[in-house]
Amino acid sequence: MTTRIGQLTQELARTNAWWRSESWTARDRDLVRVTSSGLSYEPPALHDLRPGNLYVLRGPRRVGKTVAVKQTIAHLIDAGTNARTIVYVAADGWDANDIRKLPQTPGLPRLADGARRWWFIDEISSVKGDWLAQIKWLRDHDQEFGEDTVVLTGSDAASLGRVAGELPGRRGQNVNVARTLLPIGFRTFVELTEANRPSTPALPLSQLRTRAAREALDDLIPWLDVLVRSWETYLQFGGFPTAVAAAKAGDPVPVGFANDLFDVIFRDAFSASSLSETRTGALYARVMEGMGSPFSLRSVAADLDLSNHTVERHIGYLRDSFLSWSCPQRQEKTWLALDGGQAKIYVADALLARLMHIRNEHYADVDPTVLAEMQLGVAIRRRQIANGGSWGSEDRLFYWRTPARKEIDFISEDLNGVAIEGKYTEDRWRSEAATVNASEWLGLLATRNVLDISEPDKAWAVPAALLAFLIDT
Repeated sequence: MTTRIGQLTQELARTNAWWRSESWTARDRDLVRVTSSGLSYEPPALHDLRPGNLYVLRGPRRVGKTVAVKQTIAHLIDAGTNARTIVYVAADGWDANDIRKLPQTPGLPRLADGARRWWFIDEISSVKGDWLAQIKWLRDHDQEFGEDTVVLTGSDAASLGRVAGELPGRRGQNVNVARTLLPIGFRTFVELTEANRPSTPALPLSQLRTRAAREALDDLIPWLDVLVRSWETYLQFGGFPTAVAAAKAGDPVPVGFANDLFDVIFRDAFSASSLSETRTGALYARVMEGMGSPFSLRSVAADLDLSNHTVERHIGYLRDSFLSWSCPQRQEKTWLALDGGQAKIYVADALLARLMHIRNEHYADVDPTVLAEMQLGVAIRRRQIANGGSWGSEDRLFYWRTPARKEIDFISEDLNGVAIEGKYTEDRWRSEAATVNASEWLGLLATRNVLDISEPDKAWAVPAALLAFLIDT
């Protein structure tokens, strides 16, 4: 019979094919799927790794973290890193004690004097037990591991968020050690799916009502039809790589992939829940139904005959799995969330929003106006993360409620006095602009296809597709 240490040795030999073959990429299942999908996508989340640091790559399941890790391994080897110094661990289902044993596993290739390893421990947040305590012990007491480069990936914000607090001084000198991988942004979606596309540079969030913005929008006018068509495809398919590959091929959203995403919610995000699959679906659909409006725990709980605590707990599960995010109401005079205010709840991708309808057409689909609003919010969040922000932060993007109790969708210090409204209208935009025009903010109304930037002191009408192309990643 094999011992656990023997199983670890055998598993590492199986999952680290580059130890034995230079042509491993041609047979790696994950990389072959990317190649066969026709989607030449490589996220930058693990670019510029520096030796000796400990990194955390966070994001929802099925977003491509494992592929990003293997692409990084291939690049390291191509750049001259000794393949036998790179160790990949598929940690799903492991025990925390297994992590402690890793550096002493007998089957690891021997290192030359002075060489250091690269550890890629994938989905460590699914490890049973206190894996972080074991990582901390190894960084403190195992001299070699303490100087090695370590990349941890996972899908649980709650446990991964503890890394910064419990490993101070043990993560290296590079300040950008916390990385987030989210579904593909609209700008990249266009690059991947449209052979003929604009090359207009992205705009900083602080320049959306400037001369630079006027010039960028003028540059995009000839591409309006291409971008609007691509945006509406994006609202149907979202940015998970599997769905983007289907959009590029002209295929429908794969129902099998939609079922996989539901399993991510039901079996992973809601793993601690006692709700049945049917009740899970009903709760999730009800949350999607209320997107774009301040979220009422009491109303949702009453509709589904659940307690407020149960609904709140499940919203937390979605947030901790990088599947949803909150947009709080801003305080009147400072850039902080209003205490006791109702936040708006959005999900991280259009396909997540449409999931229940795709699986069962009897569930209502999400209104395109709400989808457009949500995706613009995600675009802002993605850009904030690219600029060093955190996905879990709720103090960078807010909505505003006027004295007349009307709402302005998105305001942020990063937007430099500009407020964004996701109306997605074609003809009534001037009347829709009344609320933001009466406010202290310079308005941007995200329309379907209307561009009007003629009035310097009034709201601009900008097609959502053009705005998303300029601000998303």
